Amino acid sequence: MINEKLKFYFLSMVILFSLTSNAQDKLSRIKNHILNSNSSLSQKDKLDFSELVHPTVGVRTTTKEDNDIDVGLSKIGGKPDLPNNFNWPKRGNELLTFCAQYNLEEIKAFDVANVLPSSGIIYVFIYIDKEWPGFLSQKNSYKLIFHEKTNDLVRTDFPSNYFMEGIFQPVKIEYFESYTIPDNESITLKYFQEKYEDFYSLYNSTYEYIENVTELNIDDFNQVLGYDRSIQSSVMFDFAERELEISTRSEWELKQSEIFELSKKYKLLLQLDSANSTNLEKFGGSSTIYFGIEPKDLKMRNFNNIIMVFQGT
Repeated sequence: MINEKLKFYFLSMVILFSLTSNAQDKLSRIKNHILNSNSSLSQKDKLDFSELVHPTVGVRTTTKEDNDIDVGLSKIGGKPDLPNNFNWPKRGNELLTFCAQYNLEEIKAFDVANVLPSSGIIYVFIYIDKEWPGFLSQKNSYKLIFHEKTNDLVRTDFPSNYFMEGIFQPVKIEYFESYTIPDNESITLKYFQEKYEDFYSLYNSTYEYIENVTELNIDDFNQVLGYDRSIQSSVMFDFAERELEISTRSEWELKQSEIFELSKKYKLLLQLDSANSTNLEKFGGSSTIYFGIEPKDLKMRNFNNIIMVFQGT
């Protein structure tokens, strides 16, 4: 008990020192909002909730022409910047569609936990079902590829047998400091939800405060790392359902506890907003595409086990 009290006191002092030493620090301001709220949460629970505020890499997008975006920089659409002898990913005999590339050197300054490689590039490819038509959400319908270098890249023309309707208007990506809290249906919040009737009031005010402090566009769901900003229920449940190959409501009810447990093992790698990424919308509709990864794979720089799901309105 003494150790717990000392731990609580120490954490409180650390946060209070941070708040007083740098009043303009965004993370401190967010935590201060929680600690000084008139919520019925005990001060210890306010502190615990404030510790759930997670650094996130915000994404701003600007429509450009490819010639106005330097080779190797982060972007959505346009021609990809690829290394020589690149093996274009396929589904069966059909080529996947290039959607985006993320330069990790640009992200590094905002990845405060250093969970991503400090350099290199991540490419996103997704298969388009031509009969539907639209992005296909199946295990073999997408590929995220990590390339360790950026000094060997060449802006590359599309293969002759490429699905030309899947060539998108280039959009430049710029990153900024942001923060997120767990989705309001996340099991991470179960303790607070069950103990305090007014928890959602604090939750909602914190969510709105984060949007204001970080200038996060609530209508733009592009993002790297952090907690998922889901359109429906927590996308972590969707990751679990995809792994368990659940397709019916009865299967979901039967495996509900397993879904909740599996949802703990994934972290958000990135989310790509079709509706706010120029003409990705013609194949993604008003949906956001979420990519999850297990922490052990991220630590090993293994991007082969990425899981992808869609959520939309």
